[in-house]
Amino acid sequence: MLTSVFVYGTLKRGECRESLWPCSPASIQIGWTRGTLFHRHDYPAMQAGEDRVRGEFWSFTNEQMPQVLKVLDQIEGTNQPGFDNLYHRVRVEVYAIDDQLLGTAFGYHYATDPLADGFTRVVPAEPDAWIQWP
Repeated sequence: MLTSVFVYGTLKRGECRESLWPCSPASIQIGWTRGTLFHRHDYPAMQAGEDRVRGEFWSFTNEQMPQVLKVLDQIEGTNQPGFDNLYHRVRVEVYAIDDQLLGTAFGYHYATDPLADGFTRVVPAEPDAWIQWP
């Protein structure tokens, strides 16, 4: 079972949803994963892609993970009976700032076209540069 989550938006430390985590992590590391990042005034969206999206790698115990996923799925609008997904829970490879593999983590990718929902793509300033929200 995976015991880590990669977050890139409102669940990061210092952001508006940081207090919604159901338990304290064993560790938090700055990292990045490949994706395409979009922003809007209220929150970001990510989909599969090749840019380096910077965020946080939150690690938990095996015992904590079911509760963590239950809460995050509710926050992200994932796997909620009777509703279409706002985000899909996916597996992503996460790397440290020095490009060493931290591991595989759960992440959340936007389920529909972000551009149609008012998001704007975040474009790296130069090839292979990190991008992040906000």
